[in-house]
Amino acid sequence: MRLSKIVLAGAATVALSLSLGACSLSVNDAGSASPKASQAQGSDAGSTGAQGSTSTGNTGGTAGGATGSTGSNNPTGSPTGSGDHDGDDDDDAEDAPITNAAWKEILDKGERQTVSGSYAVQGSGSTLNLVGDLDMLTVQGAENTIAAEDVDTLIIQGSDVTVYARDIDHLQIQGSNVTVHWLGDDPDIQDLGADNTTGRLTQ
Repeated sequence: MRLSKIVLAGAATVALSLSLGACSLSVNDAGSASPKASQAQGSDAGSTGAQGSTSTGNTGGTAGGATGSTGSNNPTGSPTGSGDHDGDDDDDAEDAPITNAAWKEILDKGERQTVSGSYAVQGSGSTLNLVGDLDMLTVQGAENTIAAEDVDTLIIQGSDVTVYARDIDHLQIQGSNVTVHWLGDDPDIQDLGADNTTGRLTQ
């Protein structure tokens, strides 16, 4: 009896130690598995976070860069006043076709002369088509009809003179019965004569 109790007690002790060993083993396995799992989850979370920040950074960079380059390359974003002269009357006058009948008649029938610098009309009864830009045009004769282009200073000393010009900067009239019309901006006018007509021509 005593021997069987001892054997039973020993067997119970062995069984208990074996079960405790198994428990500690499972605890160790669970413990070792848990850090590995947490590390794997942490690395997955880190890579997901990195991907999120990468995609956010790329998206932000791409969107910002595209918008910035579009804005900088947009020709309408540049100051329009620097290169666009559509609103300038002088530029319009240089390109505008002549539709006035009296002016067109001078262009068609007048004596065509290529001019530059300073030019003087001293004869009388002439019809002249002056082609070219002039610093100064002086009309001294009487009964002259003249078509000109860009004239910086127009001085008319004769009488019964008619002048059409695309653009005049300065106008001085010393004669009488003078008619001057232009297409561009209004010039500075000194009218020292009598019965003279000046004005911008609207075609």
